[in-house]
Amino acid sequence: MLDLPPGHVKCISVVAAALFLVSVRLVQTFGGACYGARVVEVYDRVLAFISDPHADDFEDVALEVFRHQATSCEPYRAYLASQHLAVDGVSSWRQVPPVPIQAFKETELCCGPAERVFRSTGTTEGAERRSRHVVPDIRLYRQSALAGMRRFLLPDVEEIDLVSLIPSVEDAPESSLAQMVAWAGEHFGRNGIACCVEDGEPRFDRFVESLAASESNGQPLAILTTTGALIHFLDYARERSLSFRLPHASRLMDTGGDKGAPRRMSRKGLLHAIWNTFAIPGYFAVNEYGMAEMSSQYFDSVIRDRFDGVHRGRYLAAPHWLRTLVLNPADLTPLPDGQPGLLCHYDLANAGSAMAILSEDLGVIGEEGLRHLGRAPSAELRGCSMSVAEWVPSGE
Repeated sequence: MLDLPPGHVKCISVVAAALFLVSVRLVQTFGGACYGARVVEVYDRVLAFISDPHADDFEDVALEVFRHQATSCEPYRAYLASQHLAVDGVSSWRQVPPVPIQAFKETELCCGPAERVFRSTGTTEGAERRSRHVVPDIRLYRQSALAGMRRFLLPDVEEIDLVSLIPSVEDAPESSLAQMVAWAGEHFGRNGIACCVEDGEPRFDRFVESLAASESNGQPLAILTTTGALIHFLDYARERSLSFRLPHASRLMDTGGDKGAPRRMSRKGLLHAIWNTFAIPGYFAVNEYGMAEMSSQYFDSVIRDRFDGVHRGRYLAAPHWLRTLVLNPADLTPLPDGQPGLLCHYDLANAGSAMAILSEDLGVIGEEGLRHLGRAPSAELRGCSMSVAEWVPSGE
């Protein structure tokens, strides 16, 4: 872990956000809409690159996306001007100035009229302080989500039975995770997807029915869940002496961290519990790392590596249209591989909002991939699993 004074990382993030938001206030005071011309050609180029990594070059696409955002997203354009940053002076994706993630709470970072607006789950500051991710072309998020899940969760099957402990998109229309799961049901589900959440409450009885059906009919099952909801169910099952032997090739994807869970579990402990409860081995259990402000996700590499014939440890892998720098919290300069710092993501699927995002997460990148170390000290608690604490009645 980084050896930093208490609150130091948070202060750096706040300073970065403040610099950005000063320029936003100028836009709000002196005018200027955040909606520039919608450049469909840029989005089509990103979509083609997501579909085929050989169709283009990450550097070239990233620079075109940067130029698009520098002219079409008014708050970002104002920020660049306030910092006297010339667009023509940026010659590498690594030089693209990132947007501090706090800015998504203060302004609409968008390059055109919104097709969808996604919000983060919430923060310790209250629901009114949730981030808003405005998406002017939903095709970007859809293709990124589906391609990522195909590569890292379902590389070996065209379709599979799906069950979810994540609210439906009808119940949670502003949740990017709920939308991703809905698309998974449409695109990969052998019979759509069985959603085991109703009116914000988990229906573990329905979940058990889906598990028992898979155990009985021999059809592999893919479980999609937040980590917090999963830990709740593991406790539910243990209290009732429930366990299942799901068919071979069944798998599980969890996301969001254990915030809102009844207790914390190490990754090793969670994988052990998944095996004991579902008979899903560790090499079929994938953790997803993403955020509402991004359109792409990291995934554990274990399923992909297994079917690529690669033998290495568990790590978070990015699709080819997403890259990450690790920055020194003291001055936001890039750190060499192997040193932990703040994660700064460059997500081409965010072509319509903010490609470069300075997160408040800590991590380290090695030869094999990314290891997520959690939130920076004093960073506010938030995440997809936070609402799970409200799902389970106190007497459950």
